[in-house]
Amino acid sequence: MKKKVLILSEAVGTGHTKAAEALVQGISLLDPSVHTQVLELGQELHPFAAKLVYQFYLKMITRYPSVWRKVYNYKQNQPISGWKQSFIYQVLHRTIKDVFARVNPDLIICTHPFSSSSVSRLKRLGYPLPLCTIITDFYAHGVWVQPEVDLYLVSSDEVYRQLIGMGISKEKVMITGLPITSDFRMKRNKQEVRHTLGIKDMPTVMIMGGGLGLGGIEHLAHILLKWRESLQIVICTGYNDSLKQALYKDKNFHHPNIHILGFVESISQWMDAADGLITKAGGITCFEALAKKLPMFIYQPLPGHEENNCEFLTKHKLAVRIDAEQEVDEWVHKLLKCPQDIAFLEQHMELFWQTIDPLATARSVLDLLNINMVGSARNCPDTYLTIKQI
Repeated sequence: MKKKVLILSEAVGTGHTKAAEALVQGISLLDPSVHTQVLELGQELHPFAAKLVYQFYLKMITRYPSVWRKVYNYKQNQPISGWKQSFIYQVLHRTIKDVFARVNPDLIICTHPFSSSSVSRLKRLGYPLPLCTIITDFYAHGVWVQPEVDLYLVSSDEVYRQLIGMGISKEKVMITGLPITSDFRMKRNKQEVRHTLGIKDMPTVMIMGGGLGLGGIEHLAHILLKWRESLQIVICTGYNDSLKQALYKDKNFHHPNIHILGFVESISQWMDAADGLITKAGGITCFEALAKKLPMFIYQPLPGHEENNCEFLTKHKLAVRIDAEQEVDEWVHKLLKCPQDIAFLEQHMELFWQTIDPLATARSVLDLLNINMVGSARNCPDTYLTIKQI
């Protein structure tokens, strides 16, 4: 009988689901016999409630960033409380047992703290299947922390130490890096990729705001306009169609050295074509850029987890934080005139990547799955009798 892995994400941005899909690819490469399925859990079970939660989050980080920062930082180094866990479960996941009964998974993997929280709640009530959680940032907030998780897969030794500090045993944490698809694990010839994409072979900077097109992209794009004669500018608006249309309508952006993209599947090729990336600090996007050894400049990181991601990356000289127009201009000047001044970023990325096995996440998942299959065969022949009685 095929082994089944259910990977749970949430429809908040695109990073959590991208991590899930990359994990599917890795598992398929190592063991094609394993059946995998990805679900954006809240959207699948209660789409109206999930949409409200998403809109609330989006409004907080864009309109009230200082308030969101206080909310995020409040008891961030403590495991999530029982009432918060219950609230997440009741609002987004109260019918999750129906999914488990339908899919009958041998292993559950979560790439978002909300789904991890709700599965942990069920495990505490008697649900026996193993749970693996992938922390998709360079920082572990307390919302990720549940003792019922059997295995945490994390990006770095700092996240490892943070989890230990919040009471998770060392045996439950593995440093694997984050799952990314194979196209990000290879580096193509820059000139050839530019030819394929139909753009000029000249110094090129990408602007990205994740799948949602956040992070002050429009303001940043206007800052870079003054460089358009000597710099090729690629603006990625993601799913933010209103931003894309606003840029199209502005005649200042009607220039052969400016390219405006919506959401594209070929983003890895555009990274290969670029000399620098100005981005917000989403965990998966930053890990993809690290794999490409693409110099990163993090522009005004969003409050909460992205500020913490930025702190990790800048502390380890894997990225540079820029907050003002003058700083943007200074780094663009270095990129054009003194590229040796940003070479340290590529050097530190190379050192960081030497510690990463790109398929370590998938291998760890398969190891846990195989251990569970042996244990289930011996001890748990009637697993789903338990869940139906909860």
